[in-house]
Amino acid sequence: MKTFALTIPIQSDILLSLNQTPEEFGDNLKMWAAISMYYFGKISLGRAASLAGYHRYDFEKMLSRLNIPISLLDETDAEKEFNLLEDL
Repeated sequence: MKTFALTIPIQSDILLSLNQTPEEFGDNLKMWAAISMYYFGKISLGRAASLAGYHRYDFEKMLSRLNIPISLLDETDAEKEFNLLEDL
């Protein structure tokens, strides 16, 4: 899979206030971007875990600690899934 490197200008005082290296800040930025994209339905849970650099199980545990649901099905979608299981 082809990858790209992004350059994002960050003021040094932000890194100082967070007490992070540029690498740590980049890792956190990827993690929060992945969480946000997953939460708002832009990417799947598996893709979000990959973007964040986590194994899917560890990403799910992190979402759980943040009180972010692992399944973003609404009530109608959940009912459809339940009905499909009943038909099996």
